[in-house]
Amino acid sequence: MKIPIKCWDEDQQRVRKTEEVDFERINYVINKYKSEFLEKNERAVKNNKECFLEFSYDHLEKEYSNEETKTKYRTVFNSLREYCEKELGLQGLPIHTLSKVDFIVGYKKWAQNTQYKRQREGKKKRAKTLFNYVSVIQSFVHKYNALHPEKEEIKTVHYMLGIKDFDQVEPKLLQPKEINNLINFNPINTSRSDKSLAAKYHFLFQFFTSGLRVSDILLLNFKNFRDGRIKVIMKKTGKLNSLPLTFKGCKALGYFYPAEYEQAVNNNLLGGIDLTQNELESLVMIKSARVPLESMNIHDLHELLQFLKEDRKNDNQRRITHLKAVIEKVENLIADCMCEIMGSKPAGLVFDYLDNEEFKDLNVREKYTLTKYQNYLLHKGRATYNSRLKRIARDLGIDKITSHVSRHSFAYYMLDTGSTVEEISYALGHSSIDITQHYIRQFPSKYSDKAIRRFESHFDF
Repeated sequence: MKIPIKCWDEDQQRVRKTEEVDFERINYVINKYKSEFLEKNERAVKNNKECFLEFSYDHLEKEYSNEETKTKYRTVFNSLREYCEKELGLQGLPIHTLSKVDFIVGYKKWAQNTQYKRQREGKKKRAKTLFNYVSVIQSFVHKYNALHPEKEEIKTVHYMLGIKDFDQVEPKLLQPKEINNLINFNPINTSRSDKSLAAKYHFLFQFFTSGLRVSDILLLNFKNFRDGRIKVIMKKTGKLNSLPLTFKGCKALGYFYPAEYEQAVNNNLLGGIDLTQNELESLVMIKSARVPLESMNIHDLHELLQFLKEDRKNDNQRRITHLKAVIEKVENLIADCMCEIMGSKPAGLVFDYLDNEEFKDLNVREKYTLTKYQNYLLHKGRATYNSRLKRIARDLGIDKITSHVSRHSFAYYMLDTGSTVEEISYALGHSSIDITQHYIRQFPSKYSDKAIRRFESHFDF
């Protein structure tokens, strides 16, 4: 479409009234395209005084559904707003300011030295935290650039300059001795108000259930127990993770559901188990004065195994081997039975950190989004759980125990016992192998000690 220059009204941005061209039709087409453009990008015609904070808050509300992510990003933008108000005397953040080197340099210095609430005076933010703050700001500047192609691009190549490489901090995990100390732990305070013992069994349930994330533990529903497995839609990724309910996980769960655990144990006595010929031959030779062989439950079998190990008069190696195989069968059957019992209960939360009424409408078999209030309740539940673990750590003399330590510990011992990265990735429910590889690179370097010793054993020196 071409029109003579003399027919164009620069001030009105339209074709003048003239007989030389069909000005009405042309102006109609211009207005139509202009309206479509503005509808898709309503901010495109604003000037450079537009506020980046306003854009960021608005984009966050419109484009992000995960409330936890929104809360984290709001923290960054609130920090940026506080810097503008307190240090620069600005009530907003003009877009053109973002390109200035001294602006981002000033913010980084200010942010690093600004304390969190309840943080002790003089403690600076870690370099990794500052890096994350600036990364969020940088990513939103990129989003602004992408949504405003008609404007000059805001450069951010200098944003990360001056941020020191942050130290690689090894994830906190419990050593085998510490795990065993936790298993044998009994709280000093035995009052009803002390929930340390409950926290201990929550932690062990997490640990023996593939290090399930604390948010998934707190939101665990009876309807997640299906087909001998725990099938959860993970809150963080929205993906299904199907995990076996192991006997030790079942035993930890038995603290909260003793009647259900006892029922699962009594439903799987030795007399009802299918055994091989060798297993039968080994067991019938054992004389038990306390409990008839066919009436033995899993606890009796463990006591019998311990007795055979401590017996120095007879060679019990063959019996021990067969008894271990029998115990494994019985444990698996008990775990399957417990899973069926739990899954038969009406829908509801398994643990009591959250109010079931507030989460009763959550569909546990599909991807879900929590409300802002539900996320707040989940945060409170997590904080309560971690405060109880803190008391246990104090009583055991352990540096630190949090809900995530169980996940680190599980992943580390999977690796230490020869599991592949693919197996660990699947068990943890990571969305990609890359995440798992990054995860295990943070572990103590000693996890490769066994491989190094295998290498060394090939040489005679």
